[in-house]
Amino acid sequence: MAELKHYLLIDIGTGSSRVALEDEEGKLYDLQHISNEYVEDNDGGTLIDAEKFFDNLKAATKILMAPFDVKIDAITVSGARQTFFFVDDHNDIKFGIPNIDSRGTKFIGQYRDYEDLVRSHTARDISADFMAMKLVGLRNNRPDLFNKVSSFTSLSEVFALMFSGKLVIEPSQAEETQLFDMYSKSWDEALINIFNLGNLRFPEIVPSGTSYPVTNIKLLSEYGVAPADDCQFVIGGADTQLAMKALSPDPKKHTLCLVSGTTSPVCIRSDKAITDKNHWLDLDLGGKRYVLEFNPGVTGLNYERSKKLFLPDTPYMDIENQIDISVKQSIFASFTTQSFAKPTLGDKYGGFFIKPPFTGEISPQALVGAVVTDIGFAIAQKVFQLDKMSDESFDTIIACGGGMNSKIIPQIVSTLTGKTIRIYADFQEPSIIGCFNVISDVMGGDAHDIDRPIRFEYHPQAENKILLKNYTTWKRLNKGANNDAILSGAKKLETSI
Repeated sequence: MAELKHYLLIDIGTGSSRVALEDEEGKLYDLQHISNEYVEDNDGGTLIDAEKFFDNLKAATKILMAPFDVKIDAITVSGARQTFFFVDDHNDIKFGIPNIDSRGTKFIGQYRDYEDLVRSHTARDISADFMAMKLVGLRNNRPDLFNKVSSFTSLSEVFALMFSGKLVIEPSQAEETQLFDMYSKSWDEALINIFNLGNLRFPEIVPSGTSYPVTNIKLLSEYGVAPADDCQFVIGGADTQLAMKALSPDPKKHTLCLVSGTTSPVCIRSDKAITDKNHWLDLDLGGKRYVLEFNPGVTGLNYERSKKLFLPDTPYMDIENQIDISVKQSIFASFTTQSFAKPTLGDKYGGFFIKPPFTGEISPQALVGAVVTDIGFAIAQKVFQLDKMSDESFDTIIACGGGMNSKIIPQIVSTLTGKTIRIYADFQEPSIIGCFNVISDVMGGDAHDIDRPIRFEYHPQAENKILLKNYTTWKRLNKGANNDAILSGAKKLETSI
């Protein structure tokens, strides 16, 4: 009987990372979690100390591999979008800049004349989220680091450089640079010139599933990994797209996906590059198809931080047991950043809406409960927007991610949208499952045939009319708090002070 193949799967997120050992039949041997560490500097800047970052990952991988006497046949990596590592002329990794870095924000005004051109090539507004403005900010406030930059790669493909000596990038990550044309799917000279980044060397664009022999055996041993004779590094890609692959492995299927974590994008694949103010246009793994992403913005992070602030010692389950979505709300929250109307001012603000005067109903539990319903309402709003734009009709949403540990959020979304929410047993680690599916495709496996039992299924509560009224109130409060008249008045006040 042939020996089973074994895979090392790495998922690098924003707040934390995971390393997993799995065999070709889909058996998960173990999974280790680690927290990511960042270095704050001035001007809204955040950096990754590359040496410390990879040392932490090595330590976690050693713990993962130590109990198992197996050799690794393939490795792949999922990486958070909008996070990049930078290399010098010799392709030595110098440092990283994570997605949460905002050092470029103060310089966006210098590029207003190019807004339409940039949008026409990238389907995105100029933003400090993307690599171009991160480098503009670095050039202005950290020239000592900027002058070391010769080239770059993404958080996922940096491992192709380390293990196989290949400086490459997957299309799902290249689009996050704002130097890449979404339509020609290539580096764009006009964009590069706009941001004055012509001195960069640009990595080769390669699709997810591309494999390279692992050549740096010494480095692999530092991770506690013993390679098989023909160990391969397989290109993965961006975490959201890999999560979608976990939910819907067949790229030709138009499955409605919800990937709920720090944010909660509602996504479908598309053959057409459809642009709209309510969604982002992404590239699917491989770059052949597009992803229409309706993202309410920050969700899970709001829940986590509000709990830490108001109810640090209360379990999530106890919090949710006190939330009743069948009664009229007295407190509303508005913190999901993409739910706001387009602001006239540069900053976005949210908050709690409480009917005066203060009453005894205001409690830490009620405030966190308002944050939870805010998340559910915001996700439902994005589903409504997708339904309105799409030519297809979806009866079911396949959902995954840590946000689906909640029992309230998926029930809100199901009841408001009239759709069933289906959550599989392996829902908590979708990017790891996506990595496994990518490797399985390359290594001749049958990941698509592995049985995936359903863990939770939520159905619409047709009788819950109060929830719809609460949602309508939430929409009105959001719109009122961010309308042009209020923002214009605030701008005048700001100017006069």
